[in-house]
Amino acid sequence: MSKLENGSILPEVATYQSFEGLRALADQTLDCKEKMIYYWGGVENLADVFDEEYEREFYIPTRLKRGIGLKLIIPDSQMLEDYQETDAQENRETRTLKPEMMMDSSFMIHDDTVVYFGEPDDHYAIEVKSPSLARALKIMFNNAWNHTE
Repeated sequence: MSKLENGSILPEVATYQSFEGLRALADQTLDCKEKMIYYWGGVENLADVFDEEYEREFYIPTRLKRGIGLKLIIPDSQMLEDYQETDAQENRETRTLKPEMMMDSSFMIHDDTVVYFGEPDDHYAIEVKSPSLARALKIMFNNAWNHTE
């Protein structure tokens, strides 16, 4: 672990490109200590990682059993409508990403970790473990959340 001159710890940064690495990023959110995951952006880039079987058979039941909530701001789509229909049963809140905030990439934030998922054709993610970055993106997420429906 590297430190700055003032004693602060530098963020840990890792890049993932394999299916296994991307799936491990999804799995680690299930150990979320704050009991809330924030997701903001496009959803096509996660289709390979969060296939229906993984989501329905493992991810959602495990997240529910561990009492972890999920807030999503995603594009208006059939997926958004499907999610909103089951939000209450799945400890999830889903809101529509406004057109002026539209992006094909996305961010997933939990605890002190920020994961940036590149655009769908890129097949990569960057994980940054940084309390200050996570705090800043949670503030931006909550601001966006307060301006969505």
